[in-house]
Amino acid sequence: MKTYEHKSKYRHLVLLLAISVTLLSFIGNPVEIRKLTAETNHSTLLFSVPISNGITRITGKFNEYTIDLDYVDEDFTKSTLTATIKVESIDTGISGRDEHLRSADFFNTEVYPEISFRSKRIEKTEQGYIAIGEFSMHGVTKEIQLPFVITGVDGDNTIGISSRLSIDRTDYGVGNDFKHTAIENFISNKIDVEIDFWTKKRKTPKKE
Repeated sequence: MKTYEHKSKYRHLVLLLAISVTLLSFIGNPVEIRKLTAETNHSTLLFSVPISNGITRITGKFNEYTIDLDYVDEDFTKSTLTATIKVESIDTGISGRDEHLRSADFFNTEVYPEISFRSKRIEKTEQGYIAIGEFSMHGVTKEIQLPFVITGVDGDNTIGISSRLSIDRTDYGVGNDFKHTAIENFISNKIDVEIDFWTKKRKTPKKE
């Protein structure tokens, strides 16, 4: 009987020590999360679209957006990348065309005012990284892979990031029913996207 009690006390002591070591390891090595955001004054979110069966192309950009990075332990594979774009801010340099793009023929900004992305995980590749996550546009959400590279690091909060990808607008119902009056297949389905930004420290929201 005494032998059983001795073994039981020993097992409890070992368990207590294991718990203590685990807690100390967390206390001694706290997770560092840097709350960063794109500095839009020195960043660009561009797109280009072949038109007239590829004879030429138009380019444009979005002027209002936020891109946030929760940079965990200086390791992108532990981090989270999120983005929100105000579709109303689309700018191709021609106001009439921009109004048409905001209309129900294309983005329908009154119903779908934002484009968003949130990473589920980030993986290291030979070229850089891939952020795998949910991309939402025009009421449709799909999982996409967003490749990006680090273009530079300056201090604790400034990280340069560059991404290039293509999106099929018809997968999201953007302009699917639009028909040009004279040219068939006037607008390409494929949209090329270029994202370049650097980060700064994200401001903590004020408590009301």
